[in-house]
Amino acid sequence: RDLFEKAKSKAPCIMFIDEIDAVGRQRGTGMGGGNEEREQTINQLLPEMDDFLCNLGVIVLAARPDVLDSALLRPGRFDRQVHSRGKALAKDVDFD
Repeated sequence: RDLFEKAKSKAPCIMFIDEIDAVGRQRGTGMGGGNEEREQTINQLLPEMDDFLCNLGVIVLAARPDVLDSALLRPGRFDRQVHSRGKALAKDVDFD
């Protein structure tokens, strides 16, 4: 919540969240461990995303987009996906 408040106060800005798949996995999978804390994080993230400002952008990186909770991928949230594997960014950059 604090991250989104800070971003809103600095708008226009872009917020980058690395490894969203670490906390954004499908809910209700019964993985145990820190599952409850992870689900609380998702439950907080979803309304923050619904309250986006037009001058606040959020970019996330996921190594495993296939395990993301479907609520994160709904229109208006993280509904645009850019796959970088196999695409050259520059001659000296290799994503593989």
